[in-house]
Amino acid sequence: MNPMFLGIINYPIEGLGSIKEILEEKGYVVREKLATEISENEEFEGLIIMGGPMGVYESDRYPFLNVEMKLIRKSIDEGKPVLGVCLGSQLISASLGGEIKPGHFGPEIGIYDVYTLSDFEMLGKKIQVFQWHGDTFTLPKGSTLLAYSEKYFQAFKYKTALAIQFHVEVNSKMIEEWVKAYHGDTKLVEDVKEKEEEFRKLAEKIINYWLRGKT
Repeated sequence: MNPMFLGIINYPIEGLGSIKEILEEKGYVVREKLATEISENEEFEGLIIMGGPMGVYESDRYPFLNVEMKLIRKSIDEGKPVLGVCLGSQLISASLGGEIKPGHFGPEIGIYDVYTLSDFEMLGKKIQVFQWHGDTFTLPKGSTLLAYSEKYFQAFKYKTALAIQFHVEVNSKMIEEWVKAYHGDTKLVEDVKEKEEEFRKLAEKIINYWLRGKT
């Protein structure tokens, strides 16, 4: 049986997008589940945690965030691959002792340049990515920084976990939904549409890296 990946959806419109497509093309089974429905007893070979408008520091209001962090720690302890995107990356940081807070330099919304380090240099020294976040994370002890923007840390690895602040999963259809829900600039839809093929290739490279277990 092919390995099964559990994709946790923190907010209905922020799904796995191209991440699910790429994994399924490789023969993996991907099961998506709303964060409000998870327990600490899910069975899976790999864990993927997506974004959402809530903050990690709002776990009193969104108790499922605490369950996710327990799942992250358990998965890492068991040597299972963990991938976190946007809020998911922040949850990885927090689960490992990092701090999450609103970014002092304001939100990043739109297409931004990101600079790579270490293993991520295989993506190119500078890459363009889509961002939509206001919070940021600190690097947990023992982690390795893989990417940064002019404002914030953008990616790090820790054992079997890969945390990515930017959105590798997006296409223009997803952004159209986000713009409506989050009252964003409609120009973002066209901006992403022009970069869809580039973003898809970037997502494939990042997922291949993650699957190789080089985290």
